[in-house]
Amino acid sequence: MATQAQILEQIQEMLAAILPQGAPRVTADLDLINDLNIDSLKVMELVEKLEDAYDLSIPINILAGVRTVGELVEAIRRLTES
Repeated sequence: MATQAQILEQIQEMLAAILPQGAPRVTADLDLINDLNIDSLKVMELVEKLEDAYDLSIPINILAGVRTVGELVEAIRRLTES
Protein backbone atom coordinates (compact mmCIF):
# COMPACT_ATOMS: atom_id res chain seq x y z
CA MET A 1 0.00 0.00 0.00
CA ALA A 2 1.39 3.38 -1.01
CA THR A 3 1.84 6.22 1.45
CA GLN A 4 0.57 9.73 0.81
CA ALA A 5 4.14 10.85 0.09
CA GLN A 6 4.60 8.07 -2.48
CA ILE A 7 1.28 8.87 -4.16
CA LEU A 8 2.15 12.58 -4.27
CA GLU A 9 5.52 11.81 -5.83
CA GLN A 10 3.91 9.63 -8.48
CA ILE A 11 1.26 12.25 -9.26
CA GLN A 12 4.00 14.89 -9.53
CA GLU A 13 5.82 12.71 -12.07
CA MET A 14 2.63 12.05 -14.03
CA LEU A 15 1.71 15.73 -14.12
CA ALA A 16 5.24 16.70 -15.17
CA ALA A 17 4.79 14.42 -18.19
CA ILE A 18 1.48 15.97 -19.29
CA LEU A 19 1.98 19.64 -18.34
CA PRO A 20 3.74 22.02 -20.70
CA GLN A 21 7.33 23.08 -20.07
CA GLY A 22 7.54 25.92 -17.58
CA ALA A 23 4.56 24.77 -15.52
CA PRO A 24 4.88 25.44 -11.78
CA ARG A 25 6.36 22.78 -9.53
CA VAL A 26 3.51 20.54 -8.47
CA THR A 27 2.75 20.71 -4.74
CA ALA A 28 -0.16 19.34 -2.74
CA ASP A 29 -1.81 22.74 -2.33
CA LEU A 30 -2.01 23.62 -6.03
CA ASP A 31 -5.45 23.73 -7.64
CA LEU A 32 -5.51 21.35 -10.60
CA ILE A 33 -7.55 23.66 -12.82
CA ASN A 34 -6.75 27.20 -11.65
CA ASP A 35 -3.05 26.82 -10.80
CA LEU A 36 -2.00 24.11 -13.24
CA ASN A 37 -4.44 24.98 -16.06
CA ILE A 38 -5.36 21.34 -16.58
CA ASP A 39 -8.22 20.88 -19.03
CA SER A 40 -10.66 17.98 -19.04
CA LEU A 41 -8.58 15.97 -21.51
CA LYS A 42 -5.49 16.22 -19.32
CA VAL A 43 -7.58 15.28 -16.27
CA MET A 44 -8.75 12.15 -18.07
CA GLU A 45 -5.17 11.35 -19.11
CA LEU A 46 -4.06 11.71 -15.49
CA VAL A 47 -6.95 9.55 -14.25
CA GLU A 48 -6.06 6.84 -16.77
CA LYS A 49 -2.42 6.86 -15.63
CA LEU A 50 -3.49 6.66 -11.97
CA GLU A 51 -5.93 3.82 -12.65
CA ASP A 52 -3.19 1.89 -14.44
CA ALA A 53 -0.56 2.60 -11.79
CA TYR A 54 -2.76 1.58 -8.87
CA ASP A 55 -4.89 -1.03 -10.66
CA LEU A 56 -8.16 0.61 -9.66
CA SER A 57 -11.16 2.39 -11.10
CA ILE A 58 -11.69 5.97 -9.99
CA PRO A 59 -15.42 6.78 -9.75
CA ILE A 60 -16.40 10.03 -11.44
CA ASN A 61 -18.24 11.22 -8.32
CA ILE A 62 -14.95 11.19 -6.40
CA LEU A 63 -13.30 13.37 -9.03
CA ALA A 64 -16.09 15.93 -8.80
CA GLY A 65 -15.00 16.78 -5.25
CA VAL A 66 -11.28 17.00 -6.00
CA ARG A 67 -9.82 20.47 -6.55
CA THR A 68 -6.22 20.28 -5.36
CA VAL A 69 -3.35 17.89 -5.89
CA GLY A 70 -3.51 17.05 -2.17
CA GLU A 71 -7.21 16.16 -2.40
CA LEU A 72 -6.40 13.89 -5.33
CA VAL A 73 -3.63 12.23 -3.31
CA GLU A 74 -6.05 11.62 -0.43
CA ALA A 75 -8.72 10.23 -2.78
CA ILE A 76 -6.24 7.78 -4.31
CA ARG A 77 -5.00 6.75 -0.86
CA ARG A 78 -8.55 6.01 0.31
CA LEU A 79 -9.31 4.02 -2.86
CA THR A 80 -6.18 1.91 -2.47
CA GLU A 81 -7.10 1.12 1.13
CA SER A 82 -10.63 -0.07 0.32
